[in-house]
Amino acid sequence: MSDGRELRLALEHPRGTEQRRLGPFRAALNDTARYAALPQADRDAIVAWAVLRETMAERGVDNDPTNLADPLIPAERLAAFVLKGEQIVASRNVSRVGRTDVGSLATGALANAVAQLRGGDRSPRR
Repeated sequence: MSDGRELRLALEHPRGTEQRRLGPFRAALNDTARYAALPQADRDAIVAWAVLRETMAERGVDNDPTNLADPLIPAERLAAFVLKGEQIVASRNVSRVGRTDVGSLATGALANAVAQLRGGDRSPRR
């Protein structure tokens, strides 16, 4: 599926899309050590979704903090979790990426930070 089409679908049905994309990884998304133990292909799927969620959040689609039943993981929290998990895999500190505050990462910076932690592999495999 093209990135544009995938983004459109995710923007139209964010909660269902997230549940389908992340559902198989539920246990790993509750524990960074479990995340780090996933095969790279599974981590790539999570990273790809987290990067897409960055774009969605920029367009105003994110977790609704006033809705306690909202199943969307806040985009910033998902990005922070992914970085922590990738740090474990890389056995490096995010300070080598140059930032410790996920909220200060620029658009697209999550993909770049993960790539740096992975030693230059810029794009998650799908």
